[in-house]
Order: sequence, then C-alpha cells, then structure tokens
Amino acid sequence: MNLQGSGLWFADYVSNKCVTDCEVGQGQTCGGLANAISNELYATPLECCQNKIPWLLDSFCEAESLTSSCYGGTGKYYRGDTADVEVCVRDCSTESADPSCGGIVEDDHIMLYDTAEDCCTNQYGWIDVELCAIRSTVTTEVKYWPDMVNGKCVDDSETPAEDLSVELYDSISDCCTSGIQWLTEDECTLASNSTAVGSVGTGKYYVNWSDEECVKDCEGSGCGGIAGDWQELYDTASECCGRMPWTDVSDCVTSAERDLRNIN
Repeated sequence: MNLQGSGLWFADYVSNKCVTDCEVGQGQTCGGLANAISNELYATPLECCQNKIPWLLDSFCEAESLTSSCYGGTGKYYRGDTADVEVCVRDCSTESADPSCGGIVEDDHIMLYDTAEDCCTNQYGWIDVELCAIRSTVTTEVKYWPDMVNGKCVDDSETPAEDLSVELYDSISDCCTSGIQWLTEDECTLASNSTAVGSVGTGKYYVNWSDEECVKDCEGSGCGGIAGDWQELYDTASECCGRMPWTDVSDCVTSAERDLRNIN
C-alpha cells in the first residue's frame, strides 16, 4: 500500500475544492489519502473541478484547489446585481485599482461575457448599449443624450445621464434631430452648445409679429433669433416686409437689414 498517496486529485466536499491524494502536511494541496472506493481520482485539479464540483466556476475552483493567491478572476463581464450595480461589471477583485471590478465570480451559474457590449446586449436590453458599456467599463466618451426637461442635448462625458434608458448620439446634431424633435435643429443646437451662437440659422427673414417687423433667422448681432417651425421664411427683407402691406416697406426693409444693436 502506498501510504504517500498517488499525487492525483479528488474532491473534498468539506472544503468545497479539489485536493491532492497525499498525507496532510506533505504539501499545501494535500488533503489526505484518498479512499480507493469513494474518491475518484483525476490528473489535474481542473478535471476534478469540472467533474465533481460543477457548481463552482471552473477557473475559480481550480485556483482555490491550487491555493493560489494570484487568481484575479477571468476579467470577463457579468450582470452587476450582486455588486449592487445597475450595469455590467468585470470578474475581478474589488480590491484592485480597476473601478469596473465587481468581485470575483465563484458560482458557475453566473453568465460571463467577453466584452461589456455583449453583457449589456444580453443582460440589459432596455439600456442603450453604448451607454451601458461606458458605465460598465467606467470610462467617458463624448456622446450626447437628450435632456427632455430643458430642451437641449448634453455631453455625457461632462454630465453623465442618470436615466439609463436614454439613447446616446455621436453629435449634437444627431441628438437634436432625433431626441429633441419639438425644437428646430438650430434652436436645439444653440441651447446645447453656446459656442454655436452666430453659426446657425438660415440667414433668411421672417416676420416678428409682436413688433411688426422683419428680422433675420440667426443668432447674434443683426439677428432676430432662430425662427420657429411655424414661421415662414423669406429669401429677402423685401419679400418679408411685403407680408405687412400696412407698414412702410422701405422702413421695414431698412430695419430688417440694419444691425439690430441700433434698434431701440
């Protein structure tokens, strides 16, 4: 009888891992001498884990069996419920410097995905995939989301969206066109980006009925502001002033074409 053991691996259900068939104290992985009748032996701890401890993640069980302190998880992504996170997290230790880590996965029933995008697509179908991936990897990207309350588009890298159901867009223009449809693109662009002042608008003319004058469709000096969807635009001040035959057309044209800073 070989009292030293075979050196092969068998399952120790008390410690919930696989151990080596050798006398305790002969090595870190030794779990005592295997029972020839009840203990099935395997060449590697991984084989033992796969066959005898299927409720644990294979790589985790193997690392535990080898008493490895170097195991840091698979680095894959999983649903963040157990980490109290609303998006996906990575299979790595929360003690690491990586803020995307949600803890090392132990249980085999937890689905792991190679990328944050795959995890988001499969686990969080109601969240915009780009937004979910950005939150899951804890990174920032210049993407825009529609602020329905304030009627503008917001840079997510500066002001992260709290509502994870919003859709992200690559540009302010795309966001305004698709996400803030009750405003003109120019109005939305100006509200979203102050540097756009003076660079938007058609440059045509429309009637400002409250003041009974024609003004230019633009923002800044010499402009009357961005025209609304309901306002009819005219190529020239003369055409616009012709809509108000009761006014002095020459005065109206002059008023429309001169620098608005001189009005009033």
